Amino acid sequence: AKVDESECEVCIATLGEIDASLTSDERKDVLKIEAAMQKYCDGVSGKNKQMCYYMGIGDKISGSAGGVKREISGSFARGINSNRLCKRLKKMDQQMCELKYEKQIDLETVDLAKLKVKELRKVMDEKNIECVGCAEKADFIRAINKHLGKDEV
Repeated sequence: AKVDESECEVCIATLGEIDASLTSDERKDVLKIEAAMQKYCDGVSGKNKQMCYYMGIGDKISGSAGGVKREISGSFARGINSNRLCKRLKKMDQQMCELKYEKQIDLETVDLAKLKVKELRKVMDEKNIECVGCAEKADFIRAINKHLGKDEV
């Protein structure tokens, strides 16, 4: 069976960063581990913040969804790495591994004609490209190429 490289990517990245930030003193106490997890989660956004919400480490605004915080801190205290821990968490809560980072589009190598209009709009939003009256896919491609200084093909 083919292994999906992006499976659990947000879980592995988030728990990996938390794991790397822990000192040997913090690893001895689950409460200190949980405090480090909270500190990490307070400073992140996007998919990592959503992962924190699933783990049960919320903030005052969004709260939290899950109750696996103690499972995670206990596993870190026992020395279990993020990859193995995410696979274990997947069995408890499938959504832990369903989070994926949005794919980044490399404008130097991508064929704009093969992108969907939604992806072209996303590129335009990220690059702050104005396109008043753009309706067709070709209009979006023309605007992006103009912004990049590429000749039209």
